[in-house]
Amino acid sequence: MKKLNFKKGLVLFSCLMAFSFTACNENAKTVEETTTETEETTTGVTTTDTAATTGMDTTGAGGGMMAHMHKNMEEMRGMRTNMTGDPDYDFAQMMVMHHQGAVRMADDEIANGTDTKMKQMAQKTKETNQADIKKLQDFTSKHKPTKGDTATTSRMMQPMGKMMGDMHKNMGDMSSMNTDQNFAQMMIHHHEMGNEMAREFLKQGKTQEMKQMAQKTIDQQTKEIKELQNWQQQNK
Repeated sequence: MKKLNFKKGLVLFSCLMAFSFTACNENAKTVEETTTETEETTTGVTTTDTAATTGMDTTGAGGGMMAHMHKNMEEMRGMRTNMTGDPDYDFAQMMVMHHQGAVRMADDEIANGTDTKMKQMAQKTKETNQADIKKLQDFTSKHKPTKGDTATTSRMMQPMGKMMGDMHKNMGDMSSMNTDQNFAQMMIHHHEMGNEMAREFLKQGKTQEMKQMAQKTIDQQTKEIKELQNWQQQNK
């Protein structure tokens, strides 16, 4: 009888341990899914995007352009901890990083490109973005941010997810491009992302200075996108 009770107890103990292990796994899974869902909702950039980007092949002609783009995405995602909820201040911070990415791509084109038109456009892009960076940094140095809803200002980052998805779809075509063609394609994506960020900001912006800069960015980058697309048509 004692042996039988011992066996029953052992079986009961095993069942309880198995149940606890399963419950813990389910709870851990729920927490992980909730965290991931929250991050995706806030930034618009999924963990799938990040993994796919990290695994991208950045070797070969023009591969550096994709590496610059990826670095820019990661820098902007990393600034989430510095968000204040003040749309003007947060937008200025985002656009500084955005423009810095454009400058790096322009430097790469100037150093490694061969097409005169693209190198000229890269030089123009570099000078324009450096001037805008200075203005944006001047603004953040004098504008004291007011605390607000960071989830709202984080919506300005959501275009990153769409842009990364579009780039993934075009990677097959881009693998055979040279530096000039990669620069044109990446800069189009980069400008489109910046324009979407600026449009989202215009729905939230408070200061006239930043709203004017946002509209200027849209107008300027829309014009450059058209020039880049025209060049692509002529240099397929």
